[in-house]
Amino acid sequence: MGFTQQVQKFWEFGAGHTALAAFCAHSVSISIGITQGYSAILLPQLEEDPDFMIIKDSEEESWIASLGAVTNPIGSVISGVLAEYFGRRRSIQISIIPFLLGWLCLGFATDISWLYAGRLITGIAGGMSTACYTYVSEISTPKNRGIFQALGPICASFGILFAYVLGYLVHWKLVSFISIVFGLFSLISIQFLPESPGYLMRKNKSTESFNVFLWLRRNNAEAQAEVDKYQLKNNDVLNTKVNLKDIYFGPQTVKPFFILITLFFLQELSGIYTILFYAVSFFDEANLEMDKYIASIIVGVIRFTVSILAAVLINKYGRKILCIFSNVGMAATMLLVAGYMKYYEVNQGEEKVFSILPLVGVIFNVFFSMIGMLPIPWILVGEMFPLEVRPIMSGIVICIAQIYIFIFVKIYSNMNQVLNFSGTLFLFAGASVVALVFCKFILVETKNKSLSEIEKYFKKDTDSGNLKGFDNQAFVISPEIDSKTNDGIFRVEINS
Repeated sequence: MGFTQQVQKFWEFGAGHTALAAFCAHSVSISIGITQGYSAILLPQLEEDPDFMIIKDSEEESWIASLGAVTNPIGSVISGVLAEYFGRRRSIQISIIPFLLGWLCLGFATDISWLYAGRLITGIAGGMSTACYTYVSEISTPKNRGIFQALGPICASFGILFAYVLGYLVHWKLVSFISIVFGLFSLISIQFLPESPGYLMRKNKSTESFNVFLWLRRNNAEAQAEVDKYQLKNNDVLNTKVNLKDIYFGPQTVKPFFILITLFFLQELSGIYTILFYAVSFFDEANLEMDKYIASIIVGVIRFTVSILAAVLINKYGRKILCIFSNVGMAATMLLVAGYMKYYEVNQGEEKVFSILPLVGVIFNVFFSMIGMLPIPWILVGEMFPLEVRPIMSGIVICIAQIYIFIFVKIYSNMNQVLNFSGTLFLFAGASVVALVFCKFILVETKNKSLSEIEKYFKKDTDSGNLKGFDNQAFVISPEIDSKTNDGIFRVEINS
């Protein structure tokens, strides 16, 4: 069978339609990536062009960098509400509007207040657009969900690289105007996608849901089986008379919530996004003996290339083992760079040997982060929560994750002042070691498991025999209702 015939077969009878829908939905992540990489090229250009605008101190620099993240949590909460009441597809489309407005503010900026406004608005858009992970999780099969969800980090990595390259070639204002093109592409392409079948079943639109599954699966029997599975779940909910309060405070929601917010905290503490937001300044701090823009572009190329590799590895090896491997590599490489920088902080007059080591260390750190700890937490957000609460809880978790990002990006300059540059890097390495332990003993493997299987695992007190990660019972989270206030409370027991 020739290549053309294989492609045609994949499109007509395989996962071609699902792949197209996943790419269009995740294309909004290109705009997210540009937003994340924008401050890395904006700040150095502002410093080199004092006639246009003077950045007074590192405090203003930190605000310009972090404002792209500070409003992400607001957008995440809005995203959860929009996805629940207007649908996943429409929620993603709505998120693109503030992207367009934000890029216009940056492109026409005449003073620092316009920069602040543009970064704030694009930050809101970045938070709102995370409904794409919920959408893709609901249109994918357990077999291909990992690789299709990995399209999000791939698109984001492309956006980051795009920002770095353009920032090296053209003025930052032109970068803003060019970025509008990607938003328009997402807005138009998503218009032609079907709504998530999971959302349609939530609204009791089984016929429409069947038609969507038929378009995605290209098989009547498979489409009907998917609808029957959702219908059975809906019937179970009705028969058991479980209300939303029970679901929100049930173990199937509480356990994933605590796992995810801890995983995201360790992700941010390991410096993944701090290096991303301050890439050019980071290499300047390291006194790298080469063009800092070129160094950032090299890192961007590595990030994008490895994100493609990670998509294949996630589908083949699963989430848990890759996170463990990722943290081992991140800890080792960051310790190497931290030790190198510490030595020359102590011996400042000594001529540097192998001065390119910081770049090599960061390249390998980025390589290991892209294998697991950067993309996988975002993938798990779309997998772990029950359908009934998935949009809202995903929005809440992503909101918390983006608060973490804002905090660590904002305090990066302060950390360098208090701990010195090497001390900050040692902290990043220590976080990776803690994350390694967490992923080994707590993180749950979701590879090749349907969303309903994952929910059942968390709901049951005993191990299902398929999913691994909680079978050691390192801790038990018990949701309860306070008899006096009727409020939901959590009791956490640590097992020795």
